[in-house]
Amino acid sequence: MRRLLAKPQANTSLGVAALAPMVDMLTILLVFLLKSYSTDAPVRPGDTNFELPMSISEQPVQRTLAIDLTAHGIYLQDQRIAGTRYYLEQDDTLITELYGALQQLPGDRVQVRADADLPYSLTRKALFTAQQAGKRKVTVVTVSRSSL
Repeated sequence: MRRLLAKPQANTSLGVAALAPMVDMLTILLVFLLKSYSTDAPVRPGDTNFELPMSISEQPVQRTLAIDLTAHGIYLQDQRIAGTRYYLEQDDTLITELYGALQQLPGDRVQVRADADLPYSLTRKALFTAQQAGKRKVTVVTVSRSSL
């Protein structure tokens, strides 16, 4: 009867040996999660084909007014302002619809986020338009290689 009520003795060396790989896996998982964690807000507009160009800069992005240049249109704060194709074909350096909308918004900081596949001429026109509208701190947002 005593043998039936007694607790079976566990082999402690086997339990420790089985725990070591689990601790290693949890450590690797923790390092991966900490490495991929970012306090920066995502800078992806709603267009599914939008892809930012690459950069080697590691400075975090500050949220300000955002001009998004995609293959489908020119957006200011996620609202479509103008068509992309028209301004790609025109020699005008000022995007008039964007100019008017920027003048109505307060602040002097603007971010330009252009699709990597678009010609630089459209990005240059957006930068020029933002400066003409009185925005003095204009930045171009890219994806850093270390964030991938």
